[in-house]
Amino acid sequence: MPNLLIKLTVSGIEIEAALPVPGAPGPRRAILPILHNLTNTIVTIAEQQATAVAQTISCRKGCDACCRQMVPISESEAFHLAATIDNLHAPARARIYQKFEEAESKLHRAGLLTRLDTRAKLTTRQQQQLDIDYFHAQIPCPLLHQKSCSIHPNRPLACREYAVTSPAKFCDHPTADRIRQLPLGAQVSLAFRQLDNHSWLPLTLARRHLATNPPEPQVSPADTLTQLLNLL
Repeated sequence: MPNLLIKLTVSGIEIEAALPVPGAPGPRRAILPILHNLTNTIVTIAEQQATAVAQTISCRKGCDACCRQMVPISESEAFHLAATIDNLHAPARARIYQKFEEAESKLHRAGLLTRLDTRAKLTTRQQQQLDIDYFHAQIPCPLLHQKSCSIHPNRPLACREYAVTSPAKFCDHPTADRIRQLPLGAQVSLAFRQLDNHSWLPLTLARRHLATNPPEPQVSPADTLTQLLNLL
């Protein structure tokens, strides 16, 4: 497996590493482990810079308010989540699948399912209102188990990027004037979604989306990673 040298400057900090990248064509999700580590590094830099100016990250294990927000993922991440869940033990896998079904039913009863399916046609204000209504519906992420993420090492990019420096008590009723999100020098999730034709879907509907049997394109992992780095 050949190494690919990556160089990136984030918030004034240079990141450089030689990473093993598959040489043969494969699914775009093949580079997600690399992107997970890159995102973790970017977030760590942001946390260190926040600490340097006396800001504290409020997020702690057991705080699951953000696990009721709408989590945008790319289609490639949906394939990755499906593979991750399929590798779990049968009881955990069955529990998660059941929670996906429950989440879809709750979205339907809350009148959100049609709006989510047509979100691309909504105005910016309508999309913002959809985010608010989604959170008010209090539908937990299907991956949440006993107040923790059941696939934490493989959680989506958007989940890794989300952290706040505002008091944790505000997370139960988040508004733009109360929540201070940790600023990041680069957002890998946005760049990755651009490679996936700028499209995204709510994590809660990932299993429903994959049930339509969309094809998983085969790409060059090295070329894809290079393209993504150029977008950051």
